[in-house]
Amino acid sequence: MASRRKLKKTIQFISSELISDIYFRCLMTKDIDAEKVDAVSVVVMALSREYILRANRPDGKDNPKLVKAYYRKMFIDWQLAIQGVIKEIESI
Repeated sequence: MASRRKLKKTIQFISSELISDIYFRCLMTKDIDAEKVDAVSVVVMALSREYILRANRPDGKDNPKLVKAYYRKMFIDWQLAIQGVIKEIESI
């Protein structure tokens, strides 16, 4: 990522799109488990909050290599977490 600001905006945008997708599926499907929908929504928001907070405090501020490695790892972790949530959404 080029900047923390872009990273945080990307995380927030994807999270809001996932929430929208969850509730769109809820509206389009009549037989849906409301508790599961709420649980998945809470997971999405918790992930969003966690990764935005992680983006604010990188390790090794003085060493650019450490900072770059930190953000790469964080972004990969975030992508894997989002893929898991997408699988949960598809199972709703």
